[in-house]
Amino acid sequence: MSEDFNLRSSVYWRRLGWGLFVGLICGIGAFIFLALMNLGINLVWPNPPGWQPFSGSWTIVLIMTVFGFVIGLIRRYTPAAQLDVFEAVDTGRLEPGPVPSSLLVSLLSLIGGFSLGPEVPSGMLAAGFGTWISDRRKLDIETTRTNVLGGVSAAYAGLFSSPFALLMMILESTHMQTAVYYGTLLITGLAAALGFSLFYWAGGDTFSSLLGLVQPPTYDLRVWDIGLGIVFGILSVPVAVIFLLMAKILGGIVAPLNSRPVIRGTVGGLLLGLLGMALPITLFLGTEGLQTTTSEAAEIGVALLIVFVLAKMLALSGALSFGFIGGPIFPLLFVGATLGSALNLAIPEIPVALAVGCFMVAVPAAIVPIPLAIAILGILIVGLSPTNGLPVIMAALTSFAVARGLGLFAGAQKKQTEATA
Repeated sequence: MSEDFNLRSSVYWRRLGWGLFVGLICGIGAFIFLALMNLGINLVWPNPPGWQPFSGSWTIVLIMTVFGFVIGLIRRYTPAAQLDVFEAVDTGRLEPGPVPSSLLVSLLSLIGGFSLGPEVPSGMLAAGFGTWISDRRKLDIETTRTNVLGGVSAAYAGLFSSPFALLMMILESTHMQTAVYYGTLLITGLAAALGFSLFYWAGGDTFSSLLGLVQPPTYDLRVWDIGLGIVFGILSVPVAVIFLLMAKILGGIVAPLNSRPVIRGTVGGLLLGLLGMALPITLFLGTEGLQTTTSEAAEIGVALLIVFVLAKMLALSGALSFGFIGGPIFPLLFVGATLGSALNLAIPEIPVALAVGCFMVAVPAAIVPIPLAIAILGILIVGLSPTNGLPVIMAALTSFAVARGLGLFAGAQKKQTEATA
């Protein structure tokens, strides 16, 4: 371990070189995956439905049922599974065998309109490749770990346009809190910068559309707003509990079909297609819907916003339970932001940027074990100043701490993995 941060050591430079190489390949791979996803969505959904309830057509049901059937077939004959990227970051390894078929299922799940995000497949691709190349070249355990971390950092830095947030994710992973670890951080930081630069250049010198996606009016921070951030963090935990209960109940209902993945996928596509026809805002990962529920909240109304929150959680838990593969972060960002918009409508004295920012990060932070990284991402999405971002950080940390104290954290990842096993 002493050579992890010894710049005079050839071992460290070799490790750094491997980390940057893996980061470059994974950044390219993640960019291609997202390009294929966007191309597929544009081809399959040339005229996506609006947000209005019952504005969808039977075409939605047909598309999602067909995709469910195809995904079921793939899962029947391949080892595709919902792989745990955060566990891979902690352990420094992800078995590469199931990755190709899992990526195919995830790509079809995202193109098919299911309520999932691209962060899990991007992470699976990176962690799987980092492990695969390390095994092929018979690299040592520490180099394999930095390859996995560098690959995931590069892929996520490009996906989220935030290298710094990805460094926070690495700091939030399992590691020994010593100065030596900064050698690993240097490798992952350089890989993250490489992945970010690749996405920035390939995207025409533009940042991700996530940055400034929501731009509510600015507000002047008051001291008690930091306290409100803590309160919002606590209030977000019951929302996470509702989601976990939905996942548990649906997982139990679907369990008899787990040995028959074709039927499971087809039925799941049909049911989630019917939900999408009734409430089209439950389709896709949720970024466009997030813009809608924050910019048009007054037109939608508090009651319907709450319906959207519950429906989106149902769509996400249903997608995971029926064997579709993808991430929960993007849909949960939608859930939190929509809840914040509803709170602002109910209590106009609470600034919309404060409510949306705090709930946007606090809901996923109760489930996903990277609260600081999610907080930074939320600050960038809402476009908050560093000062106004303080309540958002407190909301994420509070939500994570309360959920972990209640034992929800360990169960969240386990339920998602078991739901699609």
